[in-house]
Amino acid sequence: MLRLFDLGNRIEDQVVDYLKASGVIDVSAVDKEGKQYRASILGGHSSGACDGFVKRVYEDNPEKVLLLEIKSANDKRFNELVKLQDYQGWSKTYQWQIQCYMGIFQLDQALVVVVNKNNSNVYTEIVDFVPQIWEDAQAKAHQIICSDAPPEGMGEKDWRLKTQSEEYRNIYLGKRLPSSVNCRNCVSSKPVIESNFPVWFCKRFNESIDKDKQAAGCPSHLWRPSLVNATHLPDKSTASMMAYQAGIIDFYNVTAEHRGEYKYSSSEMRELSKSGFDTKMMMDMEPIKTMFDGEYVPVQVMDEGNVPF
Repeated sequence: MLRLFDLGNRIEDQVVDYLKASGVIDVSAVDKEGKQYRASILGGHSSGACDGFVKRVYEDNPEKVLLLEIKSANDKRFNELVKLQDYQGWSKTYQWQIQCYMGIFQLDQALVVVVNKNNSNVYTEIVDFVPQIWEDAQAKAHQIICSDAPPEGMGEKDWRLKTQSEEYRNIYLGKRLPSSVNCRNCVSSKPVIESNFPVWFCKRFNESIDKDKQAAGCPSHLWRPSLVNATHLPDKSTASMMAYQAGIIDFYNVTAEHRGEYKYSSSEMRELSKSGFDTKMMMDMEPIKTMFDGEYVPVQVMDEGNVPF
């Protein structure tokens, strides 16, 4: 996979070099600092980097600026595109990508170049801007960024999930909680979309959170209920405690200082989620946990096949 991504990057560089060497089309692939042109909306929470811009595409309007988008494809996919002769119909993902870039940079056309990785054949097309797709993309981005719950995703039988690890699949499908306890999956945080750069804000402590703090999280973390594979009980929840039900028991995700009987920190909730909040196990373990002031922690499984000496 890494080699494929690297090949795609090198193909992009080659196409830019060939366009420049042609002496026909003017190309600008990087900004004054030598970096790709980046674009963002909604306070920087939705962003990306485009491949560049071109001029002198039209003889009668040489100063007209078009977006440049470069892709690579295997032989089968490339031949599908050649037969279809429609870049946007070939991939809806690529369609939305170039429409977003054109919308952000206020351009009305894009030059797309697709290279066949098997034989270096080239397909080119000029794509027109479609304002409605740009409007729909902004609305969808706003909905996803500001939502308290993940959007509907791939189904369990989707082939793209089958290639992933069991841990990845279970987290993606909501069968267990994410491995990282951080501010972005805490009920107290929210993205700020009115700023000029991506900012997250903590409602509990009434402060903005920089990237390092977001990644580290804090002892007052509470999982967003939409991520927890148990029945949320809003009437029993408070600012420092989220109540859930699994089977015949109620249990609580609490801030670290409120741990107690059937009251678990977010890191403990993560470990319990690996068993699907098994009620029998929780009931059997609770007396032991209480007696020894115990805590659920990750189990480090020894790899017996990895002999250290």
